[in-house]
Amino acid sequence: MVTAAKTDIRGGSEADLRAQLAEARAALADEVRKSETLARVTQAVASSSDVGSCVQAVIDGGREIIGAAYGAFFYNVVDADGEFYALYRLSGAPYEAFASFPTPRKTEVFAPTFDGVGVVRSDDITQDPRYGRNAPRRGMPPGHLPVRSYLAIPVTTPQGAVLGGLFFGDPEPGRFTVRDEALLVGLGAQVTVTIESIRINAAALDELDQRRRAEERLKFALDSGRMGSWDLDVATRAYEASDLCKANYGRRPDQSFTFADLIATIHPEDRPRIMAAIESAIRDGADYDVEYRVILPADGELRWLHARGRAAQTADDGGVRRLAGVSLDITERKRAEERQKLLVNELNHRVKNSLATVQSIAAQTLRSNASPEFFREAFEARLIALSHTHDLLTRESWEGASLREVFDGELHAMAGEDRVTFDYASDLRLNPKAAVALGMGIHELATNAVKYGAWSVPDGRVIVSWRLEPNLLRLTWAERGGPTVKTPTRRGFGARLLERGLAAELSGGVELTYDASGLVCHMALPLRALEP
Repeated sequence: MVTAAKTDIRGGSEADLRAQLAEARAALADEVRKSETLARVTQAVASSSDVGSCVQAVIDGGREIIGAAYGAFFYNVVDADGEFYALYRLSGAPYEAFASFPTPRKTEVFAPTFDGVGVVRSDDITQDPRYGRNAPRRGMPPGHLPVRSYLAIPVTTPQGAVLGGLFFGDPEPGRFTVRDEALLVGLGAQVTVTIESIRINAAALDELDQRRRAEERLKFALDSGRMGSWDLDVATRAYEASDLCKANYGRRPDQSFTFADLIATIHPEDRPRIMAAIESAIRDGADYDVEYRVILPADGELRWLHARGRAAQTADDGGVRRLAGVSLDITERKRAEERQKLLVNELNHRVKNSLATVQSIAAQTLRSNASPEFFREAFEARLIALSHTHDLLTRESWEGASLREVFDGELHAMAGEDRVTFDYASDLRLNPKAAVALGMGIHELATNAVKYGAWSVPDGRVIVSWRLEPNLLRLTWAERGGPTVKTPTRRGFGARLLERGLAAELSGGVELTYDASGLVCHMALPLRALEP
């Protein structure tokens, strides 16, 4: 007896229905797995902070979604020889698997992906008509990972630039479906967006880092140059100043400093000029470059500042919106310029006086000496004496010289240390005019002593002594041990220089005494004419 198999109302067997149901459930479970994996991978890609981790998440996840044995991302690189593609990330195989192979070339199989033309999916790439068309290998090189099922997806920006390609392979044929292709195309689009976002963020961070470094360098330069930075909002008059800028106006870093505070600190005589310069810079967009005085609020000290700036932004109506610049304390420079001006004026005065002195020396020497030989000798000696004092003053920046230094300079070449004795309680600082006048007088006394007085014989000596009294210098030059002295019948240049020229130059009195034991010169000179 034959029993008929059970059938359902649609005519299929119960076993077939169970098989179909199991197949549907498996397909649904696989689809759910793929969707869940895709969602997880998409989230991992979107949260990636660098290109490497982003690409690795894609090829690992893509391989898991479609069940591929291998996954790779070839990154687009351009060198001097043109375009080529370098392996960037690998999944499912060690990197050594590609270490011995050359860089992939744009073969007929790879070209659609590398050119961004479209997806290449093959159940068996070795049977594809494009496979093995390129010399010299004519296909996969020996030792290459076994690949039959093949899926390649270009990774292309919206602008059409090819970043690289996603490649998946498996040793078994027919592994990748149309659904797998669609899922990975969407994943490829996601990785493109993420890579571009990472690049933009990296570029932005790099720009911020460069700006930070530039600001640090600028701050270092400003601080090194003792320059303070400032910024003025034209409309609101809001004023921002760096710590060093505040210090230029006598403010501490923790003190507020407004535009009104700045103007109030400027010297009243300079304020109109500064306000006019600011208004000109705002109105015309001209550079702001001014020097002015400020009065520090703490102690009333007067300082000089140099402020420079320019329009930093232009408003919609064409006017200036902001002024920004730097300020520099130039007080020391101004003081140096003032000193230089005084020195130049003083130098001009001294040059005129020196020329007048030389002219007087020449005229008086010419009257005192009949022959040209005597004139040349005396004139040169007196010019040398004048130059000695000038050398001394030059070493002292023409600020003055001590009385003892003037004596030492004039007597050094005429007498040894054992032939002159000094007697004084304290030295005296002379101004340049007094140093030159006394230097010439000492030279005449020393010259006379060498020719006719104490230093004309081996045992003669000179005693120089001075005493400081209230408002007066009393100086004595006394010669001893020389030839017997007689009062001269006529006054020579030296005597006239001492008794008339030196006395008049220093508003004092000079007296020559021709004592039998030696010449004595008494000087009584007011300190106001001698001291700096």
